[in-house]
Amino acid sequence: MSSVESSSSSSSSSVVISSSSSSVTSSSGWAMVWNDEFEGTTIDPAKWGYEQNCWGGGNNEQQCYTTQEKNAFIEDGVLNIVAVPYTSARLRTKNLQEWTFGRFEIRAKLPAGQGTWPAIWMLPTDSPYGVWAASGEIDIMEAVNLETITNGVTETRVYGTLHYGRTWPGNVSSGAPYTLPNSASPADDFHVYAMEWEDGEIRWYVDGVHYQTQQKTGWYSQYVDNGVLKNAPEGAPFDEDSAYHLLLNLAVGGSWAGNTNNTGINASVFPQTMQVDYVRVYECTVSPLTGQGCATVDDDVVLNPGNERPVIGDVELPGPPLFVMYGDELDEGLKFNSYNPDGLVSYSEVAEAGRGNVFNVVKTGANGNVYFQVNGDPTDLRNWTSDSELIFDVKVNSKAAGAKLLVKMDSGWPNVSDVEVPVGADGTWIEYRITLADLIDNGNSLASGQATLASIANTFVIDTSGAMDVSFDNIRIEGEAAEEPEYFAPTPLFNIFEDSPGTGLQIQSYNPSGQISASNIAEAGRGDVFNVVKTGAAGSFFFNITAGPGDLSNWTASGKLEFDLKVNSLAAGSKLLIKIDSGWPNVSDVEVTLPATGTWGSFSIDVADLLDNGNSLAGGIAS
Repeated sequence: MSSVESSSSSSSSSVVISSSSSSVTSSSGWAMVWNDEFEGTTIDPAKWGYEQNCWGGGNNEQQCYTTQEKNAFIEDGVLNIVAVPYTSARLRTKNLQEWTFGRFEIRAKLPAGQGTWPAIWMLPTDSPYGVWAASGEIDIMEAVNLETITNGVTETRVYGTLHYGRTWPGNVSSGAPYTLPNSASPADDFHVYAMEWEDGEIRWYVDGVHYQTQQKTGWYSQYVDNGVLKNAPEGAPFDEDSAYHLLLNLAVGGSWAGNTNNTGINASVFPQTMQVDYVRVYECTVSPLTGQGCATVDDDVVLNPGNERPVIGDVELPGPPLFVMYGDELDEGLKFNSYNPDGLVSYSEVAEAGRGNVFNVVKTGANGNVYFQVNGDPTDLRNWTSDSELIFDVKVNSKAAGAKLLVKMDSGWPNVSDVEVPVGADGTWIEYRITLADLIDNGNSLASGQATLASIANTFVIDTSGAMDVSFDNIRIEGEAAEEPEYFAPTPLFNIFEDSPGTGLQIQSYNPSGQISASNIAEAGRGDVFNVVKTGAAGSFFFNITAGPGDLSNWTASGKLEFDLKVNSLAAGSKLLIKIDSGWPNVSDVEVTLPATGTWGSFSIDVADLLDNGNSLAGGIAS
């Protein structure tokens, strides 16, 4: 269960493995070092802690995670995690037990219905390479919307996935689905979900069937050190320096469950329960320090190739008046990639008479897309005028009834802008044009977000809503050079909040412990004011740029951050930090001298001074 759901810019590589097993070999040597059989009457606080929050996991999930017994309890030797409209539970071993390498085995029965999202997964406790997903995530088992029927097909898949790369939105993922023999539903009975993790390799199993292997050649981590992006050592973030804890939870809705199968949440299916019979963790006694020597291997399982480590630094792409992304070949500053969680997407270059090579995409279902990824850091396309055009030739060879074609530019999900391209299915080439301004202004038709030309990670994304065979040629941008970049917040005045968030901003929170809330409150003589209440130390609220990172460099010379502040109450010793944030730990902050309780005070901070302060809580500085 990703903390922030991956998408077109959070790329995913996938392989599909059949449920049949062939020659499986296992070396003895696994020794159980930790387990919970759930034989007591209450959840063991020495083994499990509760996560409490309503922040939606970064995936727009609808549940609140609570400590209530109705959401998590033991009965007849089984742990029950119950989602009711809409509270649920997330249990974790964080700060109680962590592991590096080993075999993790969980026997569980899953919930069913549109909007259900059960997960058995692992996160790093100390995040040595930075926040999600630079320090990794291991999904032992996830499933969404089990037993729903879409276009006559019943959903029965479970998934094993890795998340890694850079901090969001520069994260990527790679994984594979698995279907039980005879397409049995994982919600009908208990099954054993296992993952073996050794130095340089991770393997996934269901009921002893080995269905996926990933190796360190297909994962990577890139992290920021004092403002400089660096490569982590080979094997990171799933290496000997990373200790992971287990999580068990049942989410409701969210950007994956809510956007697949029949979409949304079917409230009538709740309550739903994920039942866990046991959790067992094993150590490889052959080599505890590496986990190697105890592998359970099916030699016929195809290695998931994962994702290639991208080049660090800017890639110089052709500028105005012409940028040909794809003619007979892809521009050397780009690379082909796909988001393909269900193995439904394939792409290739095909020779066509009179055209040379064309780019062909085949999808056999709704989920997944193909994109041209910048082979380095996201690129700045503000050197093009707003009336410059994205132009391409497109031919639909075949498509399912009702299937639509979206073409996108992508600044990192959900900061995507798309356009529906009107197409038939008669095999005729047509030319399509749209100005960059119109495309960006469209925003994301599938979720709240919008791309920004200041930071384009994927210059061309092909996404269909159903099965389609479609070809592209002569994909390009044509136009004039812009005189200067358009800044997100033009001088001389930009309102961050005045009765409501400023243009292009949204209020978001980091609320891991459910200790923080915020609201707009009417106050005489001031209109609406923004009120924040914290009951503990963890968490923050922030004004987030909806379209992704913005360029504020036009304010650094003489800009001032000004605001009015009133403290209604505070605990002894409490301090207030005001920050500007380029992605943790690249944050700069200043401690504000608080006015007398109940009194409004006015503050003015030089933007340059704020930036120079750097991060008082960790090594880093905003840019």
